[in-house]
Amino acid sequence: MSAYRNRLADIGRRALVALATAISSMAAVSLAKAGTGQAISSISVVGTRFEVTTADGRVVTQEDLVGAVLTIADGQERMPLRIDAVETDPRNSDGGIMLYTMSTRDPATGAWRNICEPDIEGRRMGFPLAGTWTQDGRHLPSDTAFSITCTGGAQAKCVRFGYRPWEKSPDGTPLWDHHQACTRMIRADYCGDGVGHTRNGTPIVIYDRKGIQQDEAAPDMSFEAAWDADGALCVSRTRIPDVLTMEGLAAICPGVRQQPRTACESRAGALILNRSIDRRTVQAATE
Repeated sequence: MSAYRNRLADIGRRALVALATAISSMAAVSLAKAGTGQAISSISVVGTRFEVTTADGRVVTQEDLVGAVLTIADGQERMPLRIDAVETDPRNSDGGIMLYTMSTRDPATGAWRNICEPDIEGRRMGFPLAGTWTQDGRHLPSDTAFSITCTGGAQAKCVRFGYRPWEKSPDGTPLWDHHQACTRMIRADYCGDGVGHTRNGTPIVIYDRKGIQQDEAAPDMSFEAAWDADGALCVSRTRIPDVLTMEGLAAICPGVRQQPRTACESRAGALILNRSIDRRTVQAATE
């Protein structure tokens, strides 16, 4: 199997299994078509948009990007990425987030196939995001590299929740760390080591002290943990005991303390807080 085929298979696995789906990619190096016969001078990522500039300084409209084929490289292999459709995110009425349907060639058949697995709504779209991601789940800023994240992944979910890493909150606080903390929370990455302890499709309630996401009552849900960019600051209980118990968490991450809800929810430095289904309550109610 070629390196490119391995790479393509990896995209599919991450889209399907690991919540966060990203192709760590150097800036796109060529554009085969962009609705114009003019040469392309640059391709950059602004927010969640591909911004393509022609040799005469014109910025190509988003609609004209449909049919464009970018060549991206991740340091191992170059691969074509075709933009098949573009739309404004229906969840964000301010137009600040673009969604792209993207495909690449199957190395075995030569056919184009969508790079994203379906999200919970069946959508198979994604967008670019400036910066790269390390194996332990850290988001690193970059002026020349970007990632592509699918709507089923933690990175995209957190952007769509309102934690846009390129923006600031109304009080002027950069949201980069809030986005990072959100990705840790989505994956139940308590230790901040890139290892998640949840299952895809597990319902949660997310809220914060900036008012970007509001706390809300939800049946059978109770407080779980407080988070910052490095993982959980404290934990009231683990999300899915069958996946990781509190005893198991203490063994792998002794620095994360168990605390009652009141103490943990008010923990200084917490950027993101969350509720999840309290399976102990559910079990007691059904017995």
